[in-house]
Amino acid sequence: MNLFGLVLTVILFFIFKHFNLKIPIIISVGVSIILILKIFNIDYAKYNESANILSFLIAPATIALAYPMYKNYHILLTNKRALYPSLFLATIIAIISTYFCAKFFGADFKVIISMLPKSTTMPIALEISKLIEGYSELTAVVVALTGVFGGAFGHKILKLLKIKNDISIGLALGSASHVIGTAACADRKKDKQTAASTIALIIVGLLSTIIIPLLKNYY
Repeated sequence: MNLFGLVLTVILFFIFKHFNLKIPIIISVGVSIILILKIFNIDYAKYNESANILSFLIAPATIALAYPMYKNYHILLTNKRALYPSLFLATIIAIISTYFCAKFFGADFKVIISMLPKSTTMPIALEISKLIEGYSELTAVVVALTGVFGGAFGHKILKLLKIKNDISIGLALGSASHVIGTAACADRKKDKQTAASTIALIIVGLLSTIIIPLLKNYY
């Protein structure tokens, strides 16, 4: 059994975690893997064959983050009037802004639709991409970059905007940066943020699976 990709990724993860660099781990690991594959002329397909199990584990990891949501469900229920309209609006804005930005820079139709699920968590985004016949590889890259940016800079941007409410912060990060934004809330041990972020990534994911195929068919 080929374990090269899996072992390489896990080793790099623990190395960068140990040194606790200011660069997000996903960027450090990703760039290192690209350099190693390039320097040693290793086929990406060979690496991905065994590293694929890590992508599979994203789904149960997302479910594990749901515990703070369960623990703080009463807080979310008291904010339900603002919760659902805001997440619907966040989904629409994410899709429309992505479409027009890609269109402005001259991307073709298939590239554009591949980028539309960028704010949904990876397993959902890849399924949407397959459903609308997009480029799954491009979808994966855009989703990862969106999550990394939100996880690394989301709290700082919201702090600059003077947004202090934990529910608002969680909803913003979960709807924009999916599971990585949620993990950033969990790392800060902010249960209310993590709960709101988890429900945001779930609802935005569900809405995206309905809206994006409809838009593609309409276009």
